[in-house]
Amino acid sequence: PADELVAQGNDFQRNGKLTEALWAYRQAAKAGNIAGNLAAGELLFSQGQAAVGRERVLQLSEGLGYLFVAATNRQPQACAKLSEAMENGLGVQTNLVAAYAWMKIAAEDNPAFRPGLDRLVVQLTAIEILQAQTAARDYLSGRWPAQVAPMIEQGDDRLQIQGVSRGARGALVIINGQTLGVGESTDVPAAGNAKNNPNERLIVSCRKIGRDYLLLSVAGEPNLKMLPLGNY
Repeated sequence: PADELVAQGNDFQRNGKLTEALWAYRQAAKAGNIAGNLAAGELLFSQGQAAVGRERVLQLSEGLGYLFVAATNRQPQACAKLSEAMENGLGVQTNLVAAYAWMKIAAEDNPAFRPGLDRLVVQLTAIEILQAQTAARDYLSGRWPAQVAPMIEQGDDRLQIQGVSRGARGALVIINGQTLGVGESTDVPAAGNAKNNPNERLIVSCRKIGRDYLLLSVAGEPNLKMLPLGNY
């Protein structure tokens, strides 16, 4: 039973066996257990904050996915964690309006989170407070956002890194014959692959050039693409 998996995961975590704990929480979450989603999300979120590079991005992204499932089932601790992520830009873009909305939901179900609202409200303008309150009402009525952050796919045969340069003005990457900086987009031919249409073209946008990874988006596709930088 999923509840037993969560309890088993808690035992593992108390004994410092985090890999085993995460396995148990993931299995409980897969079975639809909200406590399992919360536990997996919190553990991954904690690990992600302590990690660097590619592992940090992947752990924060996966953790936010689990927390989102728990939050949209009115788990207040998960809502507060999403608010923390939005406030501090952990795995997502900083968004104080969304941070306030998620914290308001947490405080609706658990008054212990009300001080978080007081901390956030002084950082918002009057218009932003109205926007946050409207978003919170939408969420509370069941009109949840589709997601809080795009999911990340590791690797894509259509995309090939051919070089990276780093300088005082930032980093540049050569992808499928085109050079891109962070925030730039371009049209590229898909890399050669028998499974692909040889005439396929992609509009790619460079989201981030990390120490050991490249994060891209492809127009018309919901998930981000993570490519390892290897020796570049």
